[in-house]
Amino acid sequence: MRTVPILTALSGLIVAGLFAMELARSQDGPFDGLQPHYWPHRTFGIPVSVDQIAKLKAQPTHLQLYYAANRGPFQKGPKLPIGGLSELNGGKKGFLFDAPRDGDYEFTVQFVYSDGGVLPKESDLAPQIRAIIDTVPPRVQIAAIGNGVEWLATDDNLDSRGIVLQCKWPTSSEWTTISEKPQGGVFRASDSYSWKMPPGKVLEVRVKARDLAGHEGISPVVRVPGELGGTVGLPKNNGPAWAGGNPAGVAPPQTRIDFVNTLDFNVDYTVQRMGRSGVQAAHLFVLKDQSKWELVKRFPVKLMPDDKPPHSLSLPYKADREGTYGFYIIPESGAGKRADDPTKDDPPMVMVVVDTTKPHVKITGIQVKPGGVRGPLVEITWEAADPNLMPQPVSLEWSLDKTAEKWNEIKYRLDNNLTPTTGRYTWEVPDEKLWKFYVRIRAVDKAANVGEHVWGQDSKKSTPPVEVIVDLEKPTATIDRVRGGPPGSEPKKPEKPPEPEVP
Repeated sequence: MRTVPILTALSGLIVAGLFAMELARSQDGPFDGLQPHYWPHRTFGIPVSVDQIAKLKAQPTHLQLYYAANRGPFQKGPKLPIGGLSELNGGKKGFLFDAPRDGDYEFTVQFVYSDGGVLPKESDLAPQIRAIIDTVPPRVQIAAIGNGVEWLATDDNLDSRGIVLQCKWPTSSEWTTISEKPQGGVFRASDSYSWKMPPGKVLEVRVKARDLAGHEGISPVVRVPGELGGTVGLPKNNGPAWAGGNPAGVAPPQTRIDFVNTLDFNVDYTVQRMGRSGVQAAHLFVLKDQSKWELVKRFPVKLMPDDKPPHSLSLPYKADREGTYGFYIIPESGAGKRADDPTKDDPPMVMVVVDTTKPHVKITGIQVKPGGVRGPLVEITWEAADPNLMPQPVSLEWSLDKTAEKWNEIKYRLDNNLTPTTGRYTWEVPDEKLWKFYVRIRAVDKAANVGEHVWGQDSKKSTPPVEVIVDLEKPTATIDRVRGGPPGSEPKKPEKPPEPEVP
């Protein structure tokens, strides 16, 4: 089992060391100088300096681990005999601690002697190690705005230097990473970025965010410039207030709709106001198939008014199937006060469409015709269907290699222009050297699922892709002359006419 890498051997287990550490700690913050160690798993190892214990005159028989969750009182953890400590990585011995949930934990150890005595007493326990357990990756929302994007990254322990922007041309398979603003400085959790876009060009853009525990969250991919008829930015209102409804005369905001391509996701929310006792729990409710509100779970949390904003919650949810889900969150104060459960008349705070299926997309026909000004004409027809297709979802590409990672643009951002599920595009091939190639179609939905198909390919029948031939000309030839003579003989060169005579 892995151990917390920064935790050192607990030489402070010696009683004098316990109090020495307590007195030596600085007084410059709410955590009394205990540096937090961020950890991405619920289980981790705490090594113990067995050699230091062996030097003590009064030998304890057992070690009792204590832990405090979210600045609360100490609770008893595992109690192990000196000779029965858990095996950790690197040949070390110590405790294996299983955190019941994510949160802020403090640890200390108590000696237990054969006569029943303990040191230090429970009333004298003081934290020696602080670990923040964080198993949830950041959530990153993104929206295209003109020739740029804006985003919002939320996480309880977001790394202030862990946000990067990535972009690529649709024909490329490699992302270009941008780690700071043009004028210098790192990106913020809520920020924006724009480009000087060449006419007719399209960028694919995403944002990555890292938290202090090492988790990475990635936004869906959006296209820049923004899609016609698509979103005009991130929602400016995060939903209804925690309690009390909306102010008089102010219309309630429209429910935001998010799309995800996984059954496991997080529902994020920000506490807009709280009392002096803070928030000790969040009640997550779900609305399935427009039936009735169901309580998912009461999630213990720890938020206080003097905590550094934003006061955000990230509550995990696992959908049992694809579909549309509504969510409602009710916080519970430290004093146990909370609003009533949502009723059928209460609209969801957010709607989530769970879509894990790639769009159906297929090239249904390719016809090559002569007569273009710059080259032959290639007429491509297709099918593209999905309940949640993006606006202008279709991309057409060509390549000399059917297995190539990078394909070349025929035309990006096409709509179904024949019927709601079919379309057609005619391409005039400009390159005179290009006479055969493969054609691929891709379609993307709002949950970032991508379907693709190469012309002629049929995976069910194991049929490979088929090349498109655009050279329709039949070669012609003429006979210059007929030669006789033995094999290998060369024709005589014609004689030059005589030079003119000069009088």
